[in-house]
Amino acid sequence: MNSNRVSVKIKILVTLILSISSLCVFSQNNHYWVYFDKDIHPDVVSVSRAYSDHFGIELIGHSKWFHSACVSAPSLPGAVYPGVIKVEPLGRYQVKRHGAMSSGDSVYGHALHQLNMLGIDSFHRLGFKGRGVRIALFDAGFNHADSLEVFDSIRREGRLKAFYDFVDNDSLIFEEDNHGMWVWSVVGGNWPDSLIGAAPDAEYVLARTENVHSETHLEEYSWVKAMEWADSIGVDIIHSSLGYTTFDTLEGDYSYEDLDGNTTVITRAAQMAYDKGIFITNSAGNEGDNPWLRISAPCDGENVLCVGSVDSFRNVSKFSGKGPSYDGRVKPDVVAMGQRTSFVVAESRVRQGNGTSFSGPLMAGFVALLKEKWPDMSNDRIFRAVTMSAHKYEDPDTAFGYGIPNIFRADSILQGMLSVDPTVPDQKPLSIYPNPAHSKLHIQGLEHFKTIRFFDLQGREVLLREDLGTSDITLEINDLPDGMYLLEATLADGMRHRERVRIIH
Repeated sequence: MNSNRVSVKIKILVTLILSISSLCVFSQNNHYWVYFDKDIHPDVVSVSRAYSDHFGIELIGHSKWFHSACVSAPSLPGAVYPGVIKVEPLGRYQVKRHGAMSSGDSVYGHALHQLNMLGIDSFHRLGFKGRGVRIALFDAGFNHADSLEVFDSIRREGRLKAFYDFVDNDSLIFEEDNHGMWVWSVVGGNWPDSLIGAAPDAEYVLARTENVHSETHLEEYSWVKAMEWADSIGVDIIHSSLGYTTFDTLEGDYSYEDLDGNTTVITRAAQMAYDKGIFITNSAGNEGDNPWLRISAPCDGENVLCVGSVDSFRNVSKFSGKGPSYDGRVKPDVVAMGQRTSFVVAESRVRQGNGTSFSGPLMAGFVALLKEKWPDMSNDRIFRAVTMSAHKYEDPDTAFGYGIPNIFRADSILQGMLSVDPTVPDQKPLSIYPNPAHSKLHIQGLEHFKTIRFFDLQGREVLLREDLGTSDITLEINDLPDGMYLLEATLADGMRHRERVRIIH
């Protein structure tokens, strides 16, 4: 073997080590990557060995990043093995400039994993892609979105229903910032074999409310005006990958105490939109590894679906804004993939980026698919179904919230809600008094409820009453320190009613 060939082989091996953290040694056999389903085979080491033993082929190694085995065999192993996603020759993998793995033969292209984590790609195959649902995106601009191929079908089919610039009061939103265009591609993109969005068949309304050259409270006013406009043209969902905490000099910052669901202008506006029948999704913000740490307004709204970020391995992203809200409610509500998420840029290329700006539109699309299937279901029930479908619903925390939702589980929960006793109203009012409370707290209207829990501002359960069996109860609260608490009453079907209670002794 001459020195040139040796040099080439060394370069190939170094490239493989850097790209996939595993090494395939070449032999006379051919080499293949075998990709496994993480949910079926979470331990890639064990399944790699089992696969090679089953077919009597040589196991070269495995890759944790790709969750795959590298095997050596005379020909492409074609036999069926449980949990195998695909098998491909070693030479077919491709490393893009932005580090994305080749999407193989999937029509979803680089968006496959971010959709698959929520079950959206499979839900699409049932025929639900957001048809007839109108989504408004509030952002900083949609540069080139009027010409990019990824939005061709939306323009061609007349599903871009309206657009307006509430910062400059004109309609030229396609010459401003790129951020909104990136967000739109995640939820509405339709570029087969490159990138498919979460709700590619939905209708869209675009509003520029953010001025990237400054951070002022006037942007909240723009958000309010856009909300009123969106309501006037029949929007079903408003998604905003924006958040507000700190502002330019002399503008006046918000404090954590302001994130109580009732204080900031933008949060109150979001709640008003929800009360008018519009579902609100909002990104949690990217301050999780900064001194602020917390979510941002309007994510503190009780009926704002606040969306944090996880990586492709389902781990919470360090930057993802943390909860709870100041008054102790679980925030973020859910998380989706916002780290190394694929989106389309102005040059008609797919890139990957980090931020809850990308996890948020995935959940807006998630909700759109449910609304398409369940057009008569109330927003309250859809909100509950989304959170109840998440993997940490029984054990929420300040980073995951209720966790990663699954759209098939949410769909099943909505199906189950149809069989709920029709005499039990969708809204289940409780009478809680006095509030603030001192030594005793009286609660009326509990005839359909099974448990009552109190949580402190850190999300810790501090009081539990089970098997209530009565309409009215009185709780002794002398042992609870002064402060704000979240009271959560749970029905037999799992639906929950929440109220904020302040205790002052």
